[in-house]
Amino acid sequence: MKFFKTLFFIFFVAVLMTAVFILFSKDALSPLAEMLHSSHKTAADNANNKGERQPLDVPLINQMDSPKLYNGCEVASLAMILNYSGYSVTKTELAKEVKRVPLKYESGLKGNPNDGFVGDMENGPGLSVYHGPIYDLAYSYAGTKAVDLTGSEPGKIYEQLNQGRPVWVITTVHFTPVNDMETWNTPSGKVNVTYSVHSVAVTGYDEDYVYLNDPYGYKNRKTDRENFEKSWKQMGSQAIVIAA
Repeated sequence: MKFFKTLFFIFFVAVLMTAVFILFSKDALSPLAEMLHSSHKTAADNANNKGERQPLDVPLINQMDSPKLYNGCEVASLAMILNYSGYSVTKTELAKEVKRVPLKYESGLKGNPNDGFVGDMENGPGLSVYHGPIYDLAYSYAGTKAVDLTGSEPGKIYEQLNQGRPVWVITTVHFTPVNDMETWNTPSGKVNVTYSVHSVAVTGYDEDYVYLNDPYGYKNRKTDRENFEKSWKQMGSQAIVIAA
């Protein structure tokens, strides 16, 4: 009888220890696994952000070439990514088709680049046009292949480049944040603007630089990546791509 009691006690202790071990493993190892998964994901994200894409051979369209579009960087940059994607269109055709609004209304209100190009694109004075009207224009050529990435993180631009797609963006003329932002009262509400606004087609990137087709006449222009990202965010993180 004593032997069976001892055997039963050993069995009971073994079961109890097994239960404790399983419970401990579940509580302790799950956070560990989650932490390892999180670390792996962070490392992967960092690796992607620090990757590179050799500049794509996107056709350069100079807004200053005849017929000159003095303020036509947005349509010139859109023409670049459309032509690269197989849609034959000129900057002049896009300039004729884009929506337009006055630089200043008789009421004293100013034009809103979210509604159309503000002012005189060809000769000035003029300002800019933001992603909304440009997306509408891109959609009229590429349909649902035109994708508005506005509001995304910079990583979305690099993801598109990794897939061989140049990206239309709004930035500043020197690709750095500016201190001359203004808030305009317009018929459709307040809008933040700067006369330092510029638009380019992003063609490549590496850990330190971003490469741009600048419609002022520079193909695959190299610019500091950190400053570019800051200026892009300051201008509302506006971006459009043609998904082939």
